[in-house]
Amino acid sequence: MKSKYHYEIPAEDISLTHVERGSPMGEMLRRHWQPVCTSDEIGDLPKRVRIMCEDLVVFRDGSGNIGCLELHCQHRGTSLEWGRVEEDGLRCCYHGWKFAADGKCVDMACETREFREKMDVWQPGYPTHEYGGLVFIYMGPAGEIPLFPMYDIIDTRHRDDVVLRGLRLWEDHGIGFVRDCNWLQHFENVIDPYHLLMLHAMNSGDQFGSVVTATGWPEIEFEETSLGARYKMYRDLPNGNRLLRYGEAVLPNILLVPSIHEQGDVAKEKAMCTEVTWCVPVDNEHVFGISIVAWPKDENGAPVEGWKPGTDTVTKIRPGNLRDRPYEDKQRTPDDMEAQEGQRTIAVHALENLGNSDRGIVLLRRALRQSLEQMAAGRDPANIMRDEAANHAIETHAWNTVRVPDGSLAAAE
Repeated sequence: MKSKYHYEIPAEDISLTHVERGSPMGEMLRRHWQPVCTSDEIGDLPKRVRIMCEDLVVFRDGSGNIGCLELHCQHRGTSLEWGRVEEDGLRCCYHGWKFAADGKCVDMACETREFREKMDVWQPGYPTHEYGGLVFIYMGPAGEIPLFPMYDIIDTRHRDDVVLRGLRLWEDHGIGFVRDCNWLQHFENVIDPYHLLMLHAMNSGDQFGSVVTATGWPEIEFEETSLGARYKMYRDLPNGNRLLRYGEAVLPNILLVPSIHEQGDVAKEKAMCTEVTWCVPVDNEHVFGISIVAWPKDENGAPVEGWKPGTDTVTKIRPGNLRDRPYEDKQRTPDDMEAQEGQRTIAVHALENLGNSDRGIVLLRRALRQSLEQMAAGRDPANIMRDEAANHAIETHAWNTVRVPDGSLAAAE
């Protein structure tokens, strides 16, 4: 036995895991548009949010403008989450200072006109962008705002078969239900197909009810893509068909998961993901997931009723959404939440013994480091979009393909 008496835990890899302002990864993530909430979550009250160790308040004024401001009022520091949304801004509950969506103080209710006229007060905040049912903010250097990337899954300028909806993972639809751990632990999950076989099938029983976790060991490969990295999983099915499954990690924090409900009974070519999902750090020890879902239309152009997104895990066989389920149940049928939170709050990479099955993890971490190096050298990190002409239906590389016995494998690769 190797004694634990002198067993010391080294520090985590802060270059990849820490996201506070000034940290390498925190600075890179801030250079990309990051979602903070769904559009539906902004009603007639302000919404407090926390992202990358910063506390903010998001609101939509009476004219429809969305603001994202520092949480604490520039007057006396009261939280603006208790403020009142008005036609032209958000008014602090304490002394009535009101801030427009861009942060400018437009009223000081308790002050004289002379005082108000000579003061030029701004509440710090971030630019906002609303798309696909989500609210995004840009937290990077002023004057370097990139274009919002229009991936093929969600670019409705180039497809008219879907409507876009914003959904939070773990609260209505989605994969993982992981919250109380570092962001990278959840992000890396997308490039780890072996956990599909062990965690979601052999260990906890079939949690998907599909051919994704069918019996038998598939062929698995990993490769770089123009956006990041992906795995390729090939599986011969009991019905004689062949499943080709591709999952992609898009730098810096987007995961693309093809449908987990695939039954493999109907031939299909490159059935794209139905969601673009952002893995968003709350701070160094918490993460949330949020998605734009490409919801199919019916013949009348309305969202198809009863349709299930590709990563919807609200099923009888998937326990992960029940955070309060009994401890013994979690031990007997662990899910992503237990596995990823169980890696420690922040996984310690120096203690890992990576094997052949972890090639995707190695590939993704290397890609993230290369992107950090680009930024450190004064260049844009990976996947910053500045060319409007190129920002159309950006090709992603994650899908399910089902081939019948006389199909060609080469055509799917």
